[in-house]
Amino acid sequence: MCSFWNVPRRNDLILIKGPRVIDPLMGIDRELDLLLEGIRIREIGKGLWRAGAQVVEARGKMLFPGFVDLHVHLRDFEESHKETIFTGSRAAALGGFTAIVNMPNTLPPLDSPEVLLRWKERVREGAAIRVFTMVCLSRGRGGEELSPLKELFDDPLVVGATDDGNPIRSEALMRQALEISQRTGMLIADHPEDSPDFGSPLGPRNFWSEPFYVERDLMLLQETGGRLHLQHISMEESLKFIRQAKKKGIGVTCEVTPHHLILHDGQGLGPNAKVNPPLRSKKDVEALREALREGIIDVIATDHAPHSPEEKARGWEEAPFGISGIEVALPLIYTELVTRGLLELGELVRLMSQNPARIIEIDIPRIQEGARANLVIFDPEIQWVLKPDALFSKGKNTPFSGKRLMGKVWATFVEGRAAVLGGDLIP
Repeated sequence: MCSFWNVPRRNDLILIKGPRVIDPLMGIDRELDLLLEGIRIREIGKGLWRAGAQVVEARGKMLFPGFVDLHVHLRDFEESHKETIFTGSRAAALGGFTAIVNMPNTLPPLDSPEVLLRWKERVREGAAIRVFTMVCLSRGRGGEELSPLKELFDDPLVVGATDDGNPIRSEALMRQALEISQRTGMLIADHPEDSPDFGSPLGPRNFWSEPFYVERDLMLLQETGGRLHLQHISMEESLKFIRQAKKKGIGVTCEVTPHHLILHDGQGLGPNAKVNPPLRSKKDVEALREALREGIIDVIATDHAPHSPEEKARGWEEAPFGISGIEVALPLIYTELVTRGLLELGELVRLMSQNPARIIEIDIPRIQEGARANLVIFDPEIQWVLKPDALFSKGKNTPFSGKRLMGKVWATFVEGRAAVLGGDLIP
């Protein structure tokens, strides 16, 4: 556990009774009791009892290792009207996440030790869960000069580097970053799609450049070594290059978002569905789902990108890119993929908990005696309609407004402490 996370500790005994416990890493899928003591799982079994323990009755519910989101925009600083560490981390807890990774396209950007120090102070003051961050791969995310990566990577808060929101257009700069990764172990993440600020390497900006960047990055990775993570993959053509690379044993990982797994570009959903990369075709959606089943995609990450209602109301051309998704990712995936037999619960845990933790090299959530008690309890029987105004996040910008969902996060335990219980935030 990193020392920057400032959540009060409790030594209470907590006894969770009777949920269906699902942990593919430990080979568990059955009803069990869990006894939590302090920050750890002390005992697992049937019919557990301990005098003085606070009993949490969870029969009929599901218990998973806590989820880890690799792709979150917490804003704060000069964009606190969109989101803050305080609001974003609590929205994450309501979504079942016990750890999240912030993207560094803040204002000012996280490209120096001085700005990182300010960020850490905000985390210490406001975080309800574990909040990590990536730092800018290039200074100011301008794509011309690397940030002081070695110095920034020494900080335990930092788990990687990316210019998320912008691609790394320069092949030379990406090569240099991967060479540093090979020497230091730093994770390099790339946003393989054009941005509003940068034109396309293929001509005028068209938001169809993802496969170009994916192919180039994988070629460089094969030459240099290092650690590469490809963010929010959205196109069938990109998957072909990733599939080939993995067959060759090239150590790349990649993620997909819930909205790219569920929505397509023919639905006419308006500015709340304006994202980068954009929504793709039905054929791309099916290819992404198949890649999940194959194991080609490693992670489901939300790309939680909150904006104010006023900004999203500007119309399609002027509205900013992004969907607010951290509170509803689990119910969306459960409703659209799990209940339809397209994704097993164990695979959901791998994709949203254990794989992302492994990629950023933090402790892997697991249901094991002695393990840290990072847990989520999910009630699959709750049916509800998504109303944006009911979201805790400042970002109400979701194209799923009015959608009927199955299942909701009922409790989230972070290091043994209840951040959410009975569906409500715990102060």
